Amino acid sequence: MLAGLSGRVLPALPHVPVRGPVRPARGRTRLVPVAWDGSAARIVSGHGSAFLHGATMSDAPAALTPDWTDGDPAPLVLTPG
Repeated sequence: MLAGLSGRVLPALPHVPVRGPVRPARGRTRLVPVAWDGSAARIVSGHGSAFLHGATMSDAPAALTPDWTDGDPAPLVLTPG
């Protein structure tokens, strides 16, 4: 977000298959915590909007579009470090 606000070009986000139970948000993109699981990512439990446990146990948030279904590729928002 800071890079975009400061006018820097953002690198392309990696898209990987995301697996796990989550309800898409109707008409909205939803960020959910995921952990790497081989060549895909799996949704970490505790991914409600007010739960920090999932965020602390994850490798990155995945941006799930309203039409996402289990196993579809989704962009991962990677953080440095």
